[in-house]
Amino acid sequence: MSRAESVAVKRREPRSARSSRSRAVASSRAEVAAERRGWKRHLEGWEPGLVALFIAGSAAILAVPRSVEPAELPLPLADAQALAQARDADIARAGEAEQLGLDAEVRELGSAIRAFGVVDADADHTEAELLAARRRVLEAVGPALAQGDEAVLRLRAYQMSSFVREVRRFEATGEESDELRELGGNFIGLLRRNTWLRRGEAGPRGGDEARRIAMDGAVLGVLFKKRWGAIVGLQRAPFGVALDEERALFKFLLSHPLGGRSAQDLAAPPAAEAAARPEQQAGEPGPRSPAAALRAAEAQRAEEHYRLKKIDELAALDPAYPRHLARGVTLYRLGKFVQSAEAFRSHLEQHPDGAYTLRAQNHLRAALERASEETF
Repeated sequence: MSRAESVAVKRREPRSARSSRSRAVASSRAEVAAERRGWKRHLEGWEPGLVALFIAGSAAILAVPRSVEPAELPLPLADAQALAQARDADIARAGEAEQLGLDAEVRELGSAIRAFGVVDADADHTEAELLAARRRVLEAVGPALAQGDEAVLRLRAYQMSSFVREVRRFEATGEESDELRELGGNFIGLLRRNTWLRRGEAGPRGGDEARRIAMDGAVLGVLFKKRWGAIVGLQRAPFGVALDEERALFKFLLSHPLGGRSAQDLAAPPAAEAAARPEQQAGEPGPRSPAAALRAAEAQRAEEHYRLKKIDELAALDPAYPRHLARGVTLYRLGKFVQSAEAFRSHLEQHPDGAYTLRAQNHLRAALERASEETF
């Protein structure tokens, strides 16, 4: 073997040795990897989902600048110009009814509506009496409509004008007139039950205390129209209530919710409990008893459940209303933080950009934090 050949063999031998050692190392590593994968095979297919869930959850939290507990419920916005147009149309119709008069058939319908109101205002009325009064109304509707929709609309506008006038008189004097009972039925009872009355100064003509009604003129008119339509059985156009009128009414109802029994009655201590307390100086707040705190909490829950119902009713009429955001706020107040977070998330999915986006993000973070506290 020549010297050159000897050198070549020596050079080839290290390559062969290194190749053998590489194969051995690779085989050893494969065996170790197989052993390590033994327990991981049970999680195959889960890792991508877990990672995606972690990223999504982290993004939802980290993208939100801060946690803000819900304090305000989004309220519907009624167009002021649309409300003014509806008011002007009713004023014009009422003026026409007063100047031109009404047909006999239309006047008969008006008399039947007033008779129904008298029965409705009587706390001792029977179901049979109320049904008989309603039957008279329904019998008068057909002949009145035969004179045209506009003739019946003039009747409604005239009666609404009279109703609002008598309500304002009640506010000033505290006296409930016969005409107010005819046109509004037990409207004053409704106000009292739902704490929609605020105390005022004593009536100047010796009546009950004067009151201030919580609702404005637009809401007062919408309430009358809806009651009038329910009694007469006319919900179709042009007797229905316009969307902006509905928005004005729901804004009031969401701000002044009902709870079956009024919140004031539920939160007020019984007479015996109040009498048992030590005398306090006028205007000095005393400690709230556990019973009073429980009643206040029950009243709050009743109000929030009423709001949930009205939120859904409004959203069915007005698709532009942020239903999920409003539900999230109300559910948060009820302490249902997981459901609240789901509602805020639904709002953000439907409205990734908009006027309420930042608010919904902040509320979502607050709801997630409260839900996490309860869970752990």
